This record gives sequence, C-alpha cells and structure tokens, in this order.
Amino acid sequence: MPQPSRRVAKQMLVLGLLTAVMLLAACSAPPSGPQPTATAAPPTELPAPGVTQPPAAATQVAPTAAAAPLPTADAQLPTPPAQGAPDRLVIPAIELDTAIVDVGWEVVERGAQRTTEWQTADNAAGRHINSAQPGELGNVVLSGHHNTKGEVFRRISDQELALGDMVYLYDDQGRRFDYQVTEVTEPLLEVGASEAQRLANAGYIQPTSDARVTLVTCWPYWTNTHRVVVVAKLMQ
Repeated sequence: MPQPSRRVAKQMLVLGLLTAVMLLAACSAPPSGPQPTATAAPPTELPAPGVTQPPAAATQVAPTAAAAPLPTADAQLPTPPAQGAPDRLVIPAIELDTAIVDVGWEVVERGAQRTTEWQTADNAAGRHINSAQPGELGNVVLSGHHNTKGEVFRRISDQELALGDMVYLYDDQGRRFDYQVTEVTEPLLEVGASEAQRLANAGYIQPTSDARVTLVTCWPYWTNTHRVVVVAKLMQ
C-alpha cells in the first residue's frame, strides 16, 4: 500500500490538533441558559435610636374578587366606611358636648433620650390622626385634658361613665354614629411604669378589626401619673 505524501501527513496532523482543541473548549465552556445571580444583601439600617413612632394608620384593603366570599342571605355586611370628617363628641351621661379636632405627635428630648408624645387638644377632644374615622371599622382614638385647658375629659377622669352609657360621634356632614360603653378601666399607671405596663396601656390605642371609639385621659385631678381609658363599640 502506498505511503501518504509528507504534505498529506502534515495536513492530517494539523486537523487532529484542531479537533483536540475544539473538544477541550467544549468541556470548559460555561453551561448554556440563564445564570444564577447573587442574592441581594439584607438591609442593615435601623431606625434612629431612642425614637418610637406612633402606630401607622390602619389601612382598609379591599379583598380581590377571587378571594371575596359570596354573601349569603343571612350574612351581616360590614359597616360602610364613614364619608365625613370627625366633628363633634356628645356623651349625655356626663353632659359632654364638645368639638373634635385632629392632633398629631411631637418629638420630645429629655437629656440624651428622644421620644415621641401625642399632643392634646385645647378645649376639645383630640382625634389621633392615624386612627379611624367615626362610623368606620377601626379604632377612633380621642384624648382630652382633665385638669387644664377646658377640662373637657374631667368627668371621664373621675370615672363617671358606666357600662352601657352612650357615646355619640358626629361627622362634618351632620351624621351621628352611636357607640355604647363596653369597658371602663381602673387608673392605669403610666409615669414610672415598667416597659411591659406601658406597652399594655398603649394596646388600647392600636388599630382594631371592629368599630369602636376609645377615650383616653389622665388621672388623678392634681397630677398626670395614670390614665383612664373608656372603650365604646359601634351599635349596628
């Protein structure tokens, strides 16, 4: 059999080397398709030390059509949201008839400590701006002075309200919403109380899933070391 020429042998050698290089490249190539990306690092920034913000306003989120159950004939529909702004508070049992104004909070510095405190309205009941509106689901939080600037909540501080008494809230459209007292607390220690006690007290002004009004004032008359809280539920 004739031997291949030197030129042909050289071509066969070059072809063999190219084939080997292509195989090596194929083995070392990255896999096809999308590549995994690095997971974002978790946030590490913390709120400013020593500052506690009041709770955020309760937000009513409408259920989606797929999640909303179909109403039955005897199902009780939820209370529709109020359309008007809070305007007036009337409690016949203690002869109280006063305006309602919105109040916010302010940052207070005592030495190196910074905290937030709710403001209190003068000569009126103050509605916490992140609380519910009259007549809607949620907690309408109203606070008032008991020994100064009108003493609007003086008789609430004196615990003259009783279970079953009526509390009426009016909006700026003249609509009245009827609430009935379901709880009157004993004086709750606030000044000098433990952190656990203060958190428990603050639970009264948190958002709720029912429709209620919460009245908050100080006690006793000659100082402000305690709080008296009255809770009234919306009547259907």
